[in-house]
Amino acid sequence: MAPRFDLVAVDLYGTLLDVRGLAGALERHLGPDAAEILGKWRTAQLEETWELNKNAKYQPWDRVTANALAHVAPSVPAAARAGACEEWAMIRAALLHAGLEVDAIRSVDTVGVYKPDPRVYALLDQLAPRDRTLFVSANGWDAEGAKRDGRTVAFLERGNPPPGVEPDLRARSLRELIEQIAAPDWRLRGVRVVKGTELDTNTPQTPGMNRAAAITYARAGAEKLWAGTVKIHANAKTGAHHHGPVESVIYVVSGKARMRWGDRLEFTAEAGPGDFIYVPPYVPHQEINASREEPLDCVIIRSGQEPVVVNLDIAPAEAPEEVRWVDGLHR
Repeated sequence: MAPRFDLVAVDLYGTLLDVRGLAGALERHLGPDAAEILGKWRTAQLEETWELNKNAKYQPWDRVTANALAHVAPSVPAAARAGACEEWAMIRAALLHAGLEVDAIRSVDTVGVYKPDPRVYALLDQLAPRDRTLFVSANGWDAEGAKRDGRTVAFLERGNPPPGVEPDLRARSLRELIEQIAAPDWRLRGVRVVKGTELDTNTPQTPGMNRAAAITYARAGAEKLWAGTVKIHANAKTGAHHHGPVESVIYVVSGKARMRWGDRLEFTAEAGPGDFIYVPPYVPHQEINASREEPLDCVIIRSGQEPVVVNLDIAPAEAPEEVRWVDGLHR
């Protein structure tokens, strides 16, 4: 069985590195209340990043860290606060000396904004396709942010508040998560039911249409098929195009579909509820809602995960030739 993910991206603070472990090192700077201050400090850090995002501003993490400590522990001498802030730099350096095989590190400094802004999660797209990436976090707000961005997400249950939306995977430790990913766990990788309320609209869209993905690699583990829904607005149509080597099947749920195809879109046929439409690879075609009043609802199945669309500059024939739907049983 092929690996489910090409990339496993792990949040740093609180997930890959346990921030609570700083308490002992901070005692020499903050005294016996170091553990209590650390909890408040961590909360203040996050709240400051969210406030910066809200106001479309950005400050480097080191400055956010210093400001947050000054806010929660103003009575601590400045020199002691500076020493405590240095411990954060040391925990970051610990990643480089932990013996972990990390292929790449991505920083919010690159985009000048903090999580859960989607631009941070988009940094992962530089490393692997979205549907081949698993994002891991022990912070519920972080896991929720990635999930709302259409990511495949694993939440590590370490006592933090859970995400407000259900993650794809749950584990109590990184080791347990690795076992889930590596083992053929039929509970997670067997039959998958995707509810109509779970469709992913974070998929390429066309004006006049609304697409939603249902069966993809990330959602169901499908390697050779993609399935989803499309709603074509009344009287809407696509431009001429083809889908490269990808085969497509369209099932009409409601409404009236009109297909035009050929080098000059010179052939046409219509399909209604219950009808199937097959589009072979490389066939120039145009999809049309034949109704001026009603939307056209369809289910689409493709033979590949990539949404290949090659737009064509075709002058359509004025009077397309009508082609009747014919199969081996019906004439």
